[in-house]
Amino acid sequence: MEGQLQRAPSIKRNYLYQSAYQLLLILVPLVTTPYLSRVLGAEQVGVYSYTYSVTNYFVMFATLGMSTYGVREIAACGSDRGARTKAFWDMYGSQLAVGVIVAVAYGLYALTNPRGGAIVTLVWGMWVLSALLDISWLFFGVQEFRMPTMRSMVTKLLSMVVIFAFVKSRDDLWVYCAAIAGSFLANQVLLWPFLCRYVGVRRPTLSGMRYHLGPNLRLFIPVIAISFYVTLDKIILGVMTDMEQVGYLEYSEKLSRMPMALVTAMGTVMLPRMTAELSAGRRREARSLLESSIWAMLAMAFAMSFGIMGIAHEFAPIFLGGEFANCDILMCIFALIIPVVSTTNVLGRQYLLPTNRDNMFTISVCIGAVVNVCVNLVLVPMLAATGAAIATVCAETSVLLVQIGVTRKELPLALYVKNAVPYAVIGAITTAIIRLVAGLSYGMWGLSVKQLVLEVLVGAVAYVAMAAAWCLVTKDPHAMPFARGIAERLGRKFPSRPKGT
Repeated sequence: MEGQLQRAPSIKRNYLYQSAYQLLLILVPLVTTPYLSRVLGAEQVGVYSYTYSVTNYFVMFATLGMSTYGVREIAACGSDRGARTKAFWDMYGSQLAVGVIVAVAYGLYALTNPRGGAIVTLVWGMWVLSALLDISWLFFGVQEFRMPTMRSMVTKLLSMVVIFAFVKSRDDLWVYCAAIAGSFLANQVLLWPFLCRYVGVRRPTLSGMRYHLGPNLRLFIPVIAISFYVTLDKIILGVMTDMEQVGYLEYSEKLSRMPMALVTAMGTVMLPRMTAELSAGRRREARSLLESSIWAMLAMAFAMSFGIMGIAHEFAPIFLGGEFANCDILMCIFALIIPVVSTTNVLGRQYLLPTNRDNMFTISVCIGAVVNVCVNLVLVPMLAATGAAIATVCAETSVLLVQIGVTRKELPLALYVKNAVPYAVIGAITTAIIRLVAGLSYGMWGLSVKQLVLEVLVGAVAYVAMAAAWCLVTKDPHAMPFARGIAERLGRKFPSRPKGT
């Protein structure tokens, strides 16, 4: 196992692959959203969001908790190909059995003329089918991030081409949905030819399928609970109000959560590595990885959160169009959850799950689900989309509080907070600088793309400059390895010339 860990791809390399894909997930909506918001309008965007949310529940039931359980079980097999083969086929057999039942149920649902239209719902069926073929958890479990990431990037770019080529009016919503669902299906199909690199051929056994189904179901509980404050709020909003409000919530949340893709990338990479380290008994190394992870994630999170708050007022009307101008308040509310989710990603996915504390993780997200539903039912009738946004913040915060309570005696949480506070202060100062620039530039250019670009550039430079200065002055031990790595790369790229030449 020790040798296996040493030969495994580095965290930095895997993070780069995942970050590249997650950055693409940020850039594609940045390109397509202004176009779609104007072509489809708020109501059709709301229909997309509503039908997407409903289909997402069928997909979740088809895969259960495999995205976490599968990765962890494959990682625990280490370099033992025989054990990995047995585990994979037994787990996939249980996934396929459940998935077929869910696919039949979805077909019946799609034929009953559901809200949003039968055609759009049938198109989303490709996404449900992709869940039956999903084996990405095998590749992540063996810490192979390059292959699934590159294929996902290709299909994502192709879906963007389809959107611009064929979505021309509000009647083309089904084409937009087909581009998204088709990319999900292609992602899974393209992984199957490479399966034999990591596992052999073996028939699943009923006893093995039953063995994995139980713990997989237990990890499905947090998946469904998390969906309550990521997906269910849109369904509640669509039932209690109208599709326009769902459209406002969809784009506000999407734009505010875009930067969190980098946080997701870190969590995806760290889960198998933390599991492997702990399985090998290397607890000190695991704790060191955890401390570096939470420092890096919160440093990024505060930059993202305060940056969104700084530019939201101009960003919403310029980027989305006048119909979505009131999304600025919603974006500011959603920005509050970025540091919160970053912290729960570390405490939950990078600590509780690798240490097999599934019950504690499940309890935390279930409490968040209950809080979310309760706050939604109270606030949505009065505040519509704003109430749903507040409910999400309350839910994520409650999850964090529970996880803090669980880990307070095991982890140096006070040290984590101490390390993060300077970046929160720097973020707040950055927001103030952005708003000052906004006021000055509005007098010169009015509400314009120039003004927005200037705000983004000034905010990025201000945060990076102040953060770098803080790290240099305090000689932050977490930042020094990053600085040395950059210096070494620059030294190799631009070697200094000998004197006299």
